[in-house]
Amino acid sequence: MPKSSEPMFNFSEKPPAYLGGAFILVALLVQFMPRALERMIDRYAVLRPLVMESTTVLTHAISLIGHGFLHADLTHLLINTFMTIAFGIVTLRAIKMRRGVAASKLAKKMSPMSQFFILFFAGIIIGGIFQWGWWAISQTDIAGAIGASGGASALFATGAWAMGGRNQMIKFGLGWAVINAVLVVAEPIFGTSIAWPAHIGGYIAGMILAPRFVKPNATSFKIT
Repeated sequence: MPKSSEPMFNFSEKPPAYLGGAFILVALLVQFMPRALERMIDRYAVLRPLVMESTTVLTHAISLIGHGFLHADLTHLLINTFMTIAFGIVTLRAIKMRRGVAASKLAKKMSPMSQFFILFFAGIIIGGIFQWGWWAISQTDIAGAIGASGGASALFATGAWAMGGRNQMIKFGLGWAVINAVLVVAEPIFGTSIAWPAHIGGYIAGMILAPRFVKPNATSFKIT
């Protein structure tokens, strides 16, 4: 089975870089926007609990995608940008290698770029739904979540599938769960709140969709 032996960062694969550029552009706009727009961004682009007062069906629908383009600080921005570009490149190469080779009927009808964005936004949306579910279970009525972590987590899963198939994807998934557990325990130390349900939901979305779009064992790049 032929594998891609290109370096991990090859910016000839532009869609992941487009997303990274969008994250950075939004971060810059947020820094310099008028206060009136800040209030609008807070209302429509920050994911909120479904039972929170002042939210509507419209704000929830828009924020379910919009929250994926906002970040809390520079570290948050850089981590999500790095993950999206790195694992997005691996994923996109494997999508291209699968086209016409046992690809699903749905995948055959779409361009590799379309498939890549479907994987990313599925992670954002499913991650957001998981976050809503956790807030409902924990009876949280005042909270907020932002960041592309759900989409980046989905690409982490599809990248793992491209690197080593089912076993690698499960291995990375267990590691991702442990990392998020450690982050939750460390929240009081760093003074930040981690949207871990969105991370887990995004990874699960990637696990479900990877076999439909991404060729397994398609790259020689490995993370051990």
